[in-house]
Amino acid sequence: MFNRIISILSVVILTITSCGQQDGFKTTDSGLKYQFVSKGMSGNQPEEGQVVTLNLTMVSEGDSILMQASKMPIQKVEQMWSLKGGIEEAFSMMSEGDSIIVKVKAGDLYQRTWQMPVPPNINEDQLITCIIGMDKIYDADEFQKQSALARVEEIDAFRKQALYEKKDQMDTDIAVIDAYLKKNNITAETTENGIRYIILEEGTGPKPQVGDQVQVNYTGNVLEGGYFDTSVEEKAKEFGLHDPRRPYGPFEFVLGTGGVIHGWDEGIALLNEGTRARLYIPSPMAYGDQQRSEVIVANAILEFEVELVGIKNN
Repeated sequence: MFNRIISILSVVILTITSCGQQDGFKTTDSGLKYQFVSKGMSGNQPEEGQVVTLNLTMVSEGDSILMQASKMPIQKVEQMWSLKGGIEEAFSMMSEGDSIIVKVKAGDLYQRTWQMPVPPNINEDQLITCIIGMDKIYDADEFQKQSALARVEEIDAFRKQALYEKKDQMDTDIAVIDAYLKKNNITAETTENGIRYIILEEGTGPKPQVGDQVQVNYTGNVLEGGYFDTSVEEKAKEFGLHDPRRPYGPFEFVLGTGGVIHGWDEGIALLNEGTRARLYIPSPMAYGDQQRSEVIVANAILEFEVELVGIKNN
């Protein structure tokens, strides 16, 4: 939808610049030339500290598109938006859903607004045509939340694609895990993506949600192989991993945001607070074909004993 709108607006502005016409343009007291293309229905204008997302196209006098951006976030700071004669003045004139065309001197646009040098092929007195659409207005906290959710969606999409590309390795690893479980008479449950897990001790607290900060104690080893890390000092001493310089204790991370391996984001989300569990993680949901250490070789299947110690709702 955005590309279609920008294409239409680009045709409009290219026609104006090519013909040298100024029809429909008004001029502010500061000299800014502007023309509203459409008006939004709400009439809402951003307040100090709120964040607006803008759709922006910049066109040179030679009709070249200098930049296109979709849903570009800008926070309203009155000191900036009160500036006259530049694109900031256009922002201050707009409401949610509005589209406007303005002509701004290249020097003002690049040096004052973007705080960067004017490109060498552009004269600083040249008028740059800016096609601006004010998409949405957010409170700062709400914008941070929406941005975090968008990043989560991107991470999920990336991980799904990675699992699709590594399907053969996933099938191989799952077969190895299942054979190990059968040999050791272990009955495990299975997640949608193929992690095998067993509950060692059921907790009574809530389950964490994506975006919650969780605290987890863990001990990790390669399936039928050596131990490589733990957050529990007694376990570190037991398995020859102890480092006196290291502060031991629960590891903290924000669930579902890609700060840990895929297998942890998926596995920890299954647990109630206070639960101890064992996770069997295929290599594509761990470190894949990367060798991380002498113990974690390429395509290593990992086994973790984990305990969800605490949850902080963010």
